Amino acid sequence: MDATTGIPPAVTDETEAFWAAAAEGRLVIDRCTACGTDAFPPRGICRVCRGRVLEPVDVTGPGRIYSLTVNHQRWLPDLEVPFAVVLVEFYDHPGVRVVGRLRGIDPADAAIGDEVEVGFEPGPGGFAIPSFVAATTATATSTSATAATVEERA
Repeated sequence: MDATTGIPPAVTDETEAFWAAAAEGRLVIDRCTACGTDAFPPRGICRVCRGRVLEPVDVTGPGRIYSLTVNHQRWLPDLEVPFAVVLVEFYDHPGVRVVGRLRGIDPADAAIGDEVEVGFEPGPGGFAIPSFVAATTATATSTSATAATVEERA
């Protein structure tokens, strides 16, 4: 069982830019052109000033796990358990949080504050569904390189 099982999302005027970007492997959020507030999910109206002119903005760079749950329930016969569902906040977009499945790490090893990268996986109806990939390998490599640089300077 994989993410292609389920009900395809409904594409509306508000969500069309999101799903089009997802098909290209990009995660976008809404930004209000009047007040600059970033928001997700797409709603067609700014949650702060109630402005109705919103533009899609690419989310780049890593995020961090804000919250998570590890599911051990086999909801469908072929579903692999356990799996983690995470709520991710992005450094460049504070307050914007996106939910998705966590990949690339044993769910038991996931923790709040862990860094993740945006990824996508095939979803129902051929849609690309946002998911997140643990950045532990990248972080470990970066930490080792930083430690080596500090030792060289000493």
